[in-house]
Amino acid sequence: MKLSLALLLLPATFGGGVTLHKVNTCPLWEKKNYEIEKSFFVKNSAPTLRKKRKHHLRQYNNAEKNSYTNVYTIKNPLKCKVVDKVNLVRKNALHEVYNIEIDHGGMFKYLEGHSCGVIPYYEELVQTDNKNNPQDGGKKGGKICSRLYSISSSNSENLSFAIRIHTYEEEENGHMERKYGYCSGYIKELKKNDNIYLTGAHGSFLLPDNVLEDSTNLIFIATGTGISPYISFLKKIWGYEPGSQSREKTYNGQIYLYYGVYNEDSILYIEELERFQKMYPNNFHVEYVFSSIKNSDGSSHHVQDEIYKKREKFLQLFNELKCELYICGHKSIRAKIMDILKGENQVLDAEKKKRVHVEVYYVGIEKPNVGFATKRGVYFFIW
Repeated sequence: MKLSLALLLLPATFGGGVTLHKVNTCPLWEKKNYEIEKSFFVKNSAPTLRKKRKHHLRQYNNAEKNSYTNVYTIKNPLKCKVVDKVNLVRKNALHEVYNIEIDHGGMFKYLEGHSCGVIPYYEELVQTDNKNNPQDGGKKGGKICSRLYSISSSNSENLSFAIRIHTYEEEENGHMERKYGYCSGYIKELKKNDNIYLTGAHGSFLLPDNVLEDSTNLIFIATGTGISPYISFLKKIWGYEPGSQSREKTYNGQIYLYYGVYNEDSILYIEELERFQKMYPNNFHVEYVFSSIKNSDGSSHHVQDEIYKKREKFLQLFNELKCELYICGHKSIRAKIMDILKGENQVLDAEKKKRVHVEVYYVGIEKPNVGFATKRGVYFFIW
């Protein structure tokens, strides 16, 4: 079965009712509603692949949704196989970004918008029994932990997700050396047919239950890899996924995507976005915002700045079309969008708050031999 990996978050409240999502990858650490800092150890073996089975598009009740989350944990991950690793960006992109496609053998149940955790170097860490050896670059001496990524596939035989490769520089023997973030270094080395170990599914950044029947209008705001859950949403809404059964279009709502990236070569899943635009030109509206295009004062122009410039139209869509609003990407986009929604009175009523869904992250670098501590809270980290 195909899966796309996404960041997994636990629901919390922020700003008086707006739904945010907290990350917690450890089953033993149950304190969900505040920032967590913890290192995790695992020695258990993982379940292996089993016979594939097909999923069919349908609605899910709350019990089913809950049954999908945290099935696989750091202590009991799912062993999968890498099917493909594809570069998602072009020549002039600012960063390397890959789509990782994974065969989970029909064992990883998830809903569109869920995330899955990737455990870097799982087999190496288990084999060395977690004995601390900081000279090995962090692979064998580290504590087993996971990084969460939003699933970009929907109802397909394999699962997939996008990951940006994060780098930093560190002085070594008098010279500055390029280093990779912990999971970034792992993904950089990953090849087809390699084993990969997953946790999850995680999170509650989901579409409304009756989005297809009601043709619910939607606004998506994304930066960078924050586009991943929206790709999953679009595939569900219009029933498209390579290798899956096609179905007649039943959704007749309006979808507005505001997507901020560095430049045109940095647009992720551009083939999928262009395909949906071509198939549904009257339903799917996309606006790209490139931060490489500077303002008159030399500052970068981001997606939240563009929405602020066009806030009257944006508010009209949100208020008159009763759109469900989704915000996914770097944490910097949240505050300005919320200010626009609140208006001059800086108040957002309860009905509108229920239609706002936020999943934001902070990009940081975690050096491999510093204990692999992770902070999980309102924001999640991507390495």
